[in-house]
Amino acid sequence: MRRAAPSGLDVFLRRTDPSQLHDWASDGYHSREEYLFWSRKVCGLACLQSLLHGWTETRLSMRELLALALDWGCYVVESRGKVHGLIYRPFMAWVSSQFGLTCQLIENTPIQKSAQAVHPGQVLIASVSPEIRDPRTYEPRRGGHLVLIHAVHGRMVRFHNPSGYSHNADSASLPMRIFERFHAGRGILISAPS
Repeated sequence: MRRAAPSGLDVFLRRTDPSQLHDWASDGYHSREEYLFWSRKVCGLACLQSLLHGWTETRLSMRELLALALDWGCYVVESRGKVHGLIYRPFMAWVSSQFGLTCQLIENTPIQKSAQAVHPGQVLIASVSPEIRDPRTYEPRRGGHLVLIHAVHGRMVRFHNPSGYSHNADSASLPMRIFERFHAGRGILISAPS
């Protein structure tokens, strides 16, 4: 993995087995292999888990959330192992039914417009490129990863990034014009339970 150090110089980090850096059993996974298979596919569930911890008394492990999401059709696993998802409409039906969250699908909408709906008690799970963790990425692809936008201040977007580096995972900030380069124009606006 290549990352810029605060000095501006590129630093090359050695590849580390993610299962050695994370206590996969505490997330409810049955094996290291199961964790490794799903860990790069559950960014949307990480966003949901954050919301449940912030807005409700519900405490479910990532594996418990994954089991429920699979039951509701939020992910589809092909026989060859390819995973499709997070699929928005089943996800919205599930979290509305089970957790009382109000969801609205956002499609073909620039971040400048969809971010206007983010207020206390309302967040946006936004589809972005996973490359958003390195904002200097030139011409990133759009989509493929989900982040949780929890605040917008002026032209700054604040978000949780489930795959961010340790210094920018919990609460990253980017100017909206930079965030827009990574944004796929879609997501789910979610309101807290009444």
